[in-house]
Amino acid sequence: MKIPNWRKSYEDVLFERNQSKIETTIVSAQLAMRERLHELHRKGHDFEERKAVDAALCNLEALQRCLKSTEKRIGLAA
Repeated sequence: MKIPNWRKSYEDVLFERNQSKIETTIVSAQLAMRERLHELHRKGHDFEERKAVDAALCNLEALQRCLKSTEKRIGLAA
């Protein structure tokens, strides 16, 4: 079974080890997810996939907030 593009992008973020690439990887995954949500809403079906994409998108937004918060704290400590 082929892994959907949005899912692959999401997994790329989860396994990204290079700190300098993480923000770009997150933004790329968010774009893929929003594109997929748009497709799913247009077609009007596959409720389970819509829930999965929504949840993954929320997770990435939370990760993004945590990373920005950590960057601020590191900046203040320096």
